[in-house]
Amino acid sequence: MPWSNNDNNQNQNPWGQRPGGGNQTPPDLDEVIRRLQERFGGLFGGGGKGGSGGPSLSKGMISGILGAVLLFWGLTGFYMVAADEEAVVLRFGKHVATKGPGLNWAIPYPVETVEKLPVTRVQRLEIGFRQYEDGAIRKRTNESLMLTKDENIVDISFIVQYKIKSVENFLFNIENAPKTVRDAAESAIREVIGRTFIDDVLTTKKAEVEVETQQLIQQILDSYGAGISVSTVKLQDVQPPERVIKEFKDVASAREDRERAKNEAEAYANDIIPKARGEGKKMVLDAEAYAKEVVERSKGEADRFESILGAYKLAPEVTRKRLYMDTMQYVLTRADKIIVDGSVAGNVLPYLPLDRVGNKVEVK
Repeated sequence: MPWSNNDNNQNQNPWGQRPGGGNQTPPDLDEVIRRLQERFGGLFGGGGKGGSGGPSLSKGMISGILGAVLLFWGLTGFYMVAADEEAVVLRFGKHVATKGPGLNWAIPYPVETVEKLPVTRVQRLEIGFRQYEDGAIRKRTNESLMLTKDENIVDISFIVQYKIKSVENFLFNIENAPKTVRDAAESAIREVIGRTFIDDVLTTKKAEVEVETQQLIQQILDSYGAGISVSTVKLQDVQPPERVIKEFKDVASAREDRERAKNEAEAYANDIIPKARGEGKKMVLDAEAYAKEVVERSKGEADRFESILGAYKLAPEVTRKRLYMDTMQYVLTRADKIIVDGSVAGNVLPYLPLDRVGNKVEVK
């Protein structure tokens, strides 16, 4: 039963009250089509209200047009996601799905919108300098100058590389990703440099500074829920401020000279000390050997004397003659004189010791 014929539902007409206070009946589809024909019939060759000037739009034609429009509208919902991207589907601004690479479909605008984000692409951020397309590099001292633990100023330029690890967090939790990463990187590097000595930053601890800075940047971004993964932090240029760089180079040269002199002294000490220790050990061993030799010789001579004394007590004459003969043999074997018996001197050839020319030969 239609609402207009229901007396009991006069106050519940869903079409509302007429301007004059009566109930309003729902519009008839034929009436709507007729009015559209009267209004737009001229555009298609019609003759106005009478319709006698040309053909008018029928229900089928209007349905076909509406169907074509709906089909075209539906086709606009297809979209392509690249291999390095993910697509976030928003329905009236609310996240409803995340699509991977390939051909996908979403309800066309304005119902659903699609945001494509490069999730596998490593993005690069320069801090302390900017490199332009023409190759020019310009310093940004407001970003690069920072204070070390020993209250020295150091000029540091570095690069941060990052990529998206969560498209939902990246899209909804932060507004400007490059600015967020830049602010976090500046804060992290200043904290790390603030607890590091300038000599360590300039020489041996660059790798440690890079690792600590990367970890601290990641902690800051995770606390924001930024959905960003920091891949690399690479120091490009670490040096003192330009106004004092000459003095720092002089100090560095002096340190290098000190280290070289120290190394030379250590090398000389390592060479001379073992030699001195070896010579000292040799002298000690020689002295010990000489002392042992003298003692043993003395003991031997004492034993020999006691042995001769015992023999002398048993046979004094024999012992005395034996000692005399041994002594003469010892003396004569070392004499330079040659003695020839006179009775046989004429019967032998003259003896001329060539190896002892100049020595006196006595003939008896």
